[in-house]
Amino acid sequence: MNDSSRLLLAVVLGLLAAVTLLVTGSVRNGGGQKRRWLRRAAAAACVTVPVATAGWIGANSATVSWFGGQVAHGSRTVDQVALTFDDGPNDSATAAIADLLVARGLRATFFVVGRAVVARPELTRRLVSQGHLLGNHSFRHDAKGWLDPRYPELVRTQRAIRAVAGVCPAFFRAPHGQHTPLLVRVLHSHHVTMIGWDASAGDWSTRSAGVIANRILRKVRPGSIIDLHDGLDGDPTIDRRVLIRALPIILDGLAARRLRPVRLDALLDRPGTLATC
Repeated sequence: MNDSSRLLLAVVLGLLAAVTLLVTGSVRNGGGQKRRWLRRAAAAACVTVPVATAGWIGANSATVSWFGGQVAHGSRTVDQVALTFDDGPNDSATAAIADLLVARGLRATFFVVGRAVVARPELTRRLVSQGHLLGNHSFRHDAKGWLDPRYPELVRTQRAIRAVAGVCPAFFRAPHGQHTPLLVRVLHSHHVTMIGWDASAGDWSTRSAGVIANRILRKVRPGSIIDLHDGLDGDPTIDRRVLIRALPIILDGLAARRLRPVRLDALLDRPGTLATC
């Protein structure tokens, strides 16, 4: 559970305790009918609030797997980490990031958005030709797609990536980490693994390369899956050059800790592509 999830849980449980105390006092001081109604209300709250809280955390967390298998890190006994990039391909950052990694003999995993793949096929093919791994990150990267129980975005993106780059990703990352048990069921039916992360920087909210790098290096551990954004919401035109400045600092920091970045399939020791989509 991440820090925001812990905070939400603490707040909700605190509110539940306060409501319970209030209801208990009212029961002692109320009439018979009022007492019965308040007891029922308290009982309903004691069930509904924790269930709703657990549902919210399960749907929004990148680390918990209450709704099905979600991989948030690799083995903690290895001296490797996986650099992953979301929301591209992007005009301003993707190629430069890919080239920087190749120059250091490294490869990463890029969770691409289907509509950006279609808009920038040459960038998508370039990533594959350089030896980077592609992951599925939905087609539209909108706020509602994950609520569709059929989740057609998975197959639509798989087909787009296959048509453009000739590969079929075995890994999927939910936009914003949001998912439901039904979405997980769709992934399993297509033999796709859902990937979370355990080190992120909120890099969409700052233009400071130093802040981004420090946040990652503060959280990273052996086996970590690092989440960065070479794009934003699948819009190829957004300026993401801050990642180009942050990445060398991150790589130097990882090297100082003797942690080597590898592709996600290497970290997890499982295939990164499927035979068919």
